[in-house]
Amino acid sequence: MKTGGFMLRVRLIVTASVVALAATLAGCSGSSLALPDWMSFNSAPPPPTALQFESDPPGADVRTAQGQTCLTPCSLTVPPSNQSVSFAKNGYLPQTVQVTVRIPEHNMFENPPPDIQPNPVAVVLQPAPPPHRMAPTRPKSHKTAARAGAPPPTPPPPQQPGASPFPPPPPPQR
Repeated sequence: MKTGGFMLRVRLIVTASVVALAATLAGCSGSSLALPDWMSFNSAPPPPTALQFESDPPGADVRTAQGQTCLTPCSLTVPPSNQSVSFAKNGYLPQTVQVTVRIPEHNMFENPPPDIQPNPVAVVLQPAPPPHRMAPTRPKSHKTAARAGAPPPTPPPPQQPGASPFPPPPPPQR
């Protein structure tokens, strides 16, 4: 009977070893059941960050890559990702600024906020050139165009004083 007790122990040790090995492999597979969240090395994505916008002159429209808008000076909460920000104001040339994000290294106990550059995002808007206006031109009539190659017409003869500007009447008929 001593042999039966020994075999039972061997079975128990083998079963415990298999269960321990399975739990270890499950932890390596990334299963959320393997480790509690507080022990996980995967950190949550960084939270959105406030980004300041300024322009000279103030009152420019700001538009982020996500479609958020405001009028300078203003602040928007944006996701920490590289993106372009556009500034526009009537009478000024539009400008686009590239915003870059650097995620600092962190450990299990610290999670520093992302470093967004530039912050504040500041631009100096340049005045737009005045629109080019062409002088209005009158379309040439066909007669004027036909005369372009001909000499200019002769002026009418000067009138005598006391003469009528109208032609003489026709002679009476008999």
